[in-house]
Formats: sequence, C-alpha cells, structure tokens
Amino acid sequence: MSRLLIIALAIIAFAAGFHLYWALGGRLGYSVSLPQRPDGVPVMHHRIGWWRPAAGAVAAGLVMLAALALAAEGRLSLPLPLFVVRGALGLVGGAFVLRAIVPTPWTGFFKRIRGTRWARYDTFLYSPLFLLLGAALLVIALGW
Repeated sequence: MSRLLIIALAIIAFAAGFHLYWALGGRLGYSVSLPQRPDGVPVMHHRIGWWRPAAGAVAAGLVMLAALALAAEGRLSLPLPLFVVRGALGLVGGAFVLRAIVPTPWTGFFKRIRGTRWARYDTFLYSPLFLLLGAALLVIALGW
C-alpha cells in the first residue's frame, strides 16, 4: 500500500468515525461541526434538524470514497471500470482542494469570517485535512 493511500485512508477513517458518532447521537465536537456566523449561530441553523441524518450520509460517502481509493490502487475489486474509479477520485480530490483554498465567507484558508470557534478549527484542522486528502486523492487518481 502506498504512503498516500495510507494517509488518505487514515483521514477518511477519522472523518467517517466522527460523522458516524454524530449521526448516532454523539455530542463531542458538535459545537464546531458546522460553519458559524460571527455571532456563533450555525450558518444553516434553520436546517439543524437534518444535521444527524446528514452526518450519517457523509460517513457513508466517506466509506465509499475509501473503497474507491482502495480500488484505484488495486486493493479492492469494484464493479466499475478503472477510468470511472480514477475519474471519481479526481473529481472528489479536486473538490476537496478547492474547498480548502477557494475563499468563501465561512470555509477555507482564505475565509472572511475568522473570529468564530468554527473558523479556528477550520483554519487549523479542517482545511489542512481537506487539502492533504484532496492532494492525496488526486495523486492516487493519476496513478502516480
């Protein structure tokens, strides 16, 4: 197994574990799990009822992403052509890199709202993980 695959799988396992924990009712990290307005209220507070099912869906998506990464390196057999597996990994990897570097009000290294707890976690944990995972997925997708 390549080092990049191990790094990608470790990040995916960490993220999927937290999302599954939240989906099942866990509270640790809840207060910094969603982007916040300057007053600390979650940006999508009107959809907070969907938070747990959405966390479960993210966990499931991350497990599927791990399967694609394993398949791209020949460690798992999927009923998909390799070009589809690599294409999907490339799209997700590119989206993750963009999430880390494209300026938005709430996310990424160049966000405009920086004074919330969410923003601090995003700067020092979430965005670096998105950038590292995205870059690893892009390299895996390219078959390097």
